[in-house]
Amino acid sequence: MFLYDIARKINHKRKLRQKELAGLYLSPVRRIERVAPSSKGRYVAMTFDDGPSALPPNPLTKIEYAHEGLTDILLDILGRYDAKGTFDVIGTTEYNYPDKAGKVNYFSWGGMKFDHYPDFKKDSSGGVKNQLETARRMISEGHELSNHGYRHVLFGPMKIVYGRRAYYKNLQEVIDDLSVLHDYVLTELNYEMKLSRPPHYIDRILGGHSSYDVYKYMGYQYLAASFDGGGWKPSSGNYKTDVDMMVKPLEQALLSDPDILNGQIIFQKDGCNMSRQTPVADALDEHLRLLSQAGYKIITASELLKISPFSDIGDKDPAFEYVQHLAILGHCIGYKNNTFQPDRILTNGELAVMLTPPEVLNKIHREQYDQNSKEHPYYKVIMLASKQSWFRKTWGSKGDFMVNEPVSVKGFEKFLNCISDGEDIDWTPSFHNGYLKRRDVMSCLAGLTNKAVYNKLYV
Repeated sequence: MFLYDIARKINHKRKLRQKELAGLYLSPVRRIERVAPSSKGRYVAMTFDDGPSALPPNPLTKIEYAHEGLTDILLDILGRYDAKGTFDVIGTTEYNYPDKAGKVNYFSWGGMKFDHYPDFKKDSSGGVKNQLETARRMISEGHELSNHGYRHVLFGPMKIVYGRRAYYKNLQEVIDDLSVLHDYVLTELNYEMKLSRPPHYIDRILGGHSSYDVYKYMGYQYLAASFDGGGWKPSSGNYKTDVDMMVKPLEQALLSDPDILNGQIIFQKDGCNMSRQTPVADALDEHLRLLSQAGYKIITASELLKISPFSDIGDKDPAFEYVQHLAILGHCIGYKNNTFQPDRILTNGELAVMLTPPEVLNKIHREQYDQNSKEHPYYKVIMLASKQSWFRKTWGSKGDFMVNEPVSVKGFEKFLNCISDGEDIDWTPSFHNGYLKRRDVMSCLAGLTNKAVYNKLYV
């Protein structure tokens, strides 16, 4: 565990650096850890990894748990509080053999080469493939499913922690794995997943790729988390202490500031900790009780994103309702680190990306999901836009369009005149040394999506 904790700290610092770099270009995939808190209430999302599981809790602390699987128990508890969860489900680990049983109290507790959920040689008790009715119950009760990998195999290597643990060898293998689960859930449950979390948060894929490339192809958002609900580390040796260690951090956080979890995403386990025990079965009720007493509504991650899509613009901002409208419609208006950056100067390239209808942009992204491309991130969007008459009328055909150049007020007005086609397009210009901040065009772009001229931008 010492090496594991060190590796997690190193990985955390690396991801903080990556997060800084992730705010450079608009991205169809955003890493959602938390969002700006709502001023209209306290909202938090709760996520559960690695289920569904039909094994009863360990240890059995309540007689009524003896004949009920862990996931059904969690669903019962959520139901008592009218709480909705997001379940990062797997397909099955039954194909992750040959393998040897893992060592209890270590990250490899479920298996030496592969993960096995809910436990080694008990794979048939876990995963959507084997527990289809439990997954069906999740959906019918208003919970959300997120793609956590069909076989829960690592996307790529992390030898410092996982040693010789099996991992996928290329981008296509990861896409194939996620697609199997996506298609299975769609076919069997008529449910389309929109979120995904990589197994063990391993992002790197061999060949210079990452989970963002996979999710760009799949049309997913990256579901991360900002608050650890606990319940995954080795036991202290005392089960009651383990439960208390899950409850105390959340209780202390709320005591320090009742608003502290507003907009956050909580991580939970729908399965065992490293000691093959399930303290979540007893801690979840306490978590929900504390949150409910503090006035929180526990909702799915997707519901949270509808209330507040980005981490840096709240609902008191004058531009918020337009940003929210465009984000819900699926427009690419944010950065990989889930920021919107309202006061950043708008560039020509960003304007072209934000203008592109979601269905057109999704097609482009599905064709260009390989980050190894040496082209500018907006290249294919610009190439498609340059074939449209409004683009040529605005920027001409002599290379006047400079992708990273700021959009001037006059330039934006010229664009509006080119596309107006007789329709009245409302826009009140704001001046910042002759250029526009991103917030300045949001009301205009949001209104434009409801006009007939918008449907004529791409033909």
